[in-house]
Amino acid sequence: MRYSSMILHIAVLATAFACSSVPLHAQDAPAKSKRPAGDVQAGKAAFASAGCVACHGADGKGTASAPQIAPPPLSAADLIQYVRQPSGEMPPIASSVVSDAQLADVYAFLQSAAPASSPTAPTSGDVAKGKKLFTADGCYECHDYQGVGAGTGPRIGPPPISLPSFLRYVRAPTGNMPPYTAKIISDQDLADIYAYLKSLPPPPAASSIPLLSQ
Repeated sequence: MRYSSMILHIAVLATAFACSSVPLHAQDAPAKSKRPAGDVQAGKAAFASAGCVACHGADGKGTASAPQIAPPPLSAADLIQYVRQPSGEMPPIASSVVSDAQLADVYAFLQSAAPASSPTAPTSGDVAKGKKLFTADGCYECHDYQGVGAGTGPRIGPPPISLPSFLRYVRAPTGNMPPYTAKIISDQDLADIYAYLKSLPPPPAASSIPLLSQ
């Protein structure tokens, strides 16, 4: 199926925030610092001094070894949470190494370095059409019918990233997923699939599962 692997590694996006070979080095700061959040210049300096440019380029636009991360595909709060409890190859980074305020600065810098949005890019999708595409094109074979994940693919419903980030990742993915050009699947079709995945319920909390709470 031509789309069965399209979203196979969408969760890999989150690992783009790690410069896996060079950890962030910054001065310690209290978690509740009074420093103004989102200082672009401070974020740019931290991004460069920490070596993140080696993986993602000077403006976070990506290199041959790592994807574009500007604009960030996660919210500032989700970025901080991911840095503290990452998945994939990234090790967890404690607040004693880089503070929440410094991560907010990096986030602000990545937002400021973001390219302008295309005026023709879709801003919304059709849930019903997306559901049909998800089934007709075989995406369920890797991710199950409601995106909860199967033996060959991770959970992708609802997606943890924004629509622009979803579109960008499909065009220039990482991992084992091949790139899909607009000739293969249009931005609007991807927006429809995204809308369907976004309509799905989130996974239950671990505390609500009896076997996990024992």
